[in-house]
Amino acid sequence: MNPRRIAAVLALAALVTAGCSGADPDRKAAQQTSGSQQRKYEKAVPFPAGDLNYPLDRANLSEYLKRNNDPKRVSYVYLLSMDAKVIAYYTIKGKVTSVSSQLLPVDDITDPCSSSYCPQIVDSAGDDGTYGGNEPGVFFFTTAGTLVTWTGDYIQSDRPLDVKTPVSLVAKVGD
Repeated sequence: MNPRRIAAVLALAALVTAGCSGADPDRKAAQQTSGSQQRKYEKAVPFPAGDLNYPLDRANLSEYLKRNNDPKRVSYVYLLSMDAKVIAYYTIKGKVTSVSSQLLPVDDITDPCSSSYCPQIVDSAGDDGTYGGNEPGVFFFTTAGTLVTWTGDYIQSDRPLDVKTPVSLVAKVGD
């Protein structure tokens, strides 16, 4: 459980207990036990989030978002076979995107103001106006503007990778 959540629950319990009149010895013992357990838990956490001066995960996520949302970004995508061999290699602009992503909400609320029925959540039409899921996979655009859709594993990199196996699928340029 989150250390902040534990501390908040313990603080709330202490406020409720402090607000009651009368001295209950069992309640005092429970407060002391929970307080010692909290101190024990705090000692067990090696790096409490509040003590971090530079949370690296936040910096990494920030950089990831900046790079992935740069429309001028050039990346390298390697499509992998089921046995992890590179079968195709592309230089792309932008990023790899899931075919399940959509611009509109995936749910609609029907009859939200009805007094006789509870609102119901139903599937919305997709961006293309149809219902139901898309085929699985990802897509991207090459630097030449070609749309590629893929349903397998892949690697996306900021720099070309040194592939030691021969690439088995090569796209024709200019056709």
